[in-house]
Amino acid sequence: MSSFSYIALDSANRSCSGTLDAEDRRSAARKLAGQGLRILSLQAATGTGTGIARHTGHPVESTPSESNGGAATPPPSLLEGKVPGKLTQGRLFGPHRTGWDFVDSFYQLHANGLPMGDSVKLLGQRVSEPALRYLCQSLWRDMSEGATLAGAMSRHPVVFDSATLHLVEAGENTGNLVPVLRKVLDSYELRESLRGKVLSSIGYPLSVCAMALGVLGIFVFFLVPRMESIMRNLKGDFPWMVKALMGFADFLIKGGPFIAMALAALAWGFMRWRRGESGRMTSDRWLLRLPVAGAVFLHTETVRMTDLLATLLGSGINATDALRLCERPVANRILRQRLGAGRQMINDGAAFASAFKRHAILPASDVDILAVGENTGSLADTFQSLAFRHVAALDKAIKRLIRVVTGIVFSGTVALVFLCLISIVMTVLSVSKGVLKH
Repeated sequence: MSSFSYIALDSANRSCSGTLDAEDRRSAARKLAGQGLRILSLQAATGTGTGIARHTGHPVESTPSESNGGAATPPPSLLEGKVPGKLTQGRLFGPHRTGWDFVDSFYQLHANGLPMGDSVKLLGQRVSEPALRYLCQSLWRDMSEGATLAGAMSRHPVVFDSATLHLVEAGENTGNLVPVLRKVLDSYELRESLRGKVLSSIGYPLSVCAMALGVLGIFVFFLVPRMESIMRNLKGDFPWMVKALMGFADFLIKGGPFIAMALAALAWGFMRWRRGESGRMTSDRWLLRLPVAGAVFLHTETVRMTDLLATLLGSGINATDALRLCERPVANRILRQRLGAGRQMINDGAAFASAFKRHAILPASDVDILAVGENTGSLADTFQSLAFRHVAALDKAIKRLIRVVTGIVFSGTVALVFLCLISIVMTVLSVSKGVLKH
């Protein structure tokens, strides 16, 4: 007999924890299920017991990382990428494609009446894509041992982000998983749409940069050596503009590796500093204050927050729990701190509009809309309309940022090409004068 420690929810949806003895983990899960407990965490524990679950009765706040069906960390094979389909962190930004495919397929089955476990099991048997099949089989194995769907999904952090895990957890706890999954898919589609816009929009600046580098390379490595040879034969000298451009090119060639190493060291030091709490707070504050780009970060976090609040409140979760769950996916620590202070104010009896205005969580125009929605009792719909409003604002902010970046890159490229052309013309004129003198 082995001893297992667990965290579970009873019939009144209260958290409890304890230990029990069983032959294996599956038997322990069956014993807990027989007592009417819904398992959040079940893992091997040291010591012996009586074979009967002993409840401590103390409330336990569960998180997706705790509700992982008995493992506190993802399997090493997933982190090392040694699984079929390579479920690794190999993405630029946006949702992992395998996770999106799973949520989409699972939603289609579960929305049509198939139970959660049967939906995951059927997907593990029917899908042909190796990575998706491995993911479904792994989720079904954990769920068959008593884990919740959110707990099983939390064992794959490279596939499912924290916002998705919190939404699925909330949907399971309230029994409204289908609309929550629809919201998750809408969120995925929104991020993919923004990702596509950004990638397609930066193509032009990148091509302009490539052209500028090409022109500079031709001038430095092809034209300058030949012009130097001609000038030596004619015993002439380059104009000052050509000398300045040649000196800059020579500096880049000789000092380029050292500059690259210095920039790499600076970036590494910045990332290490940002990992600390004080560095993260300071850098997040800088991000919000950046000209042009700061609006992109602000609207991105606001869309995530308002959309999640609309989903949670619409799923029947009370305001306190909805705000607590909403804090976790907010990546910017400054905004998360403001939201936490607003939650404390709301818990003390303040209105949403007052708390959000006091701690600058939303702009003044949004606070007015929120106050009207709160007075009419339609908070979920109001937060959804605010999310749509900030999606439009985010789209405008991205376009503005791309225009600014494109303008700077294009201006620099035009200036560089112009300097190269002027240098070539001035060199040709200098050579012509030397020829006429001879």
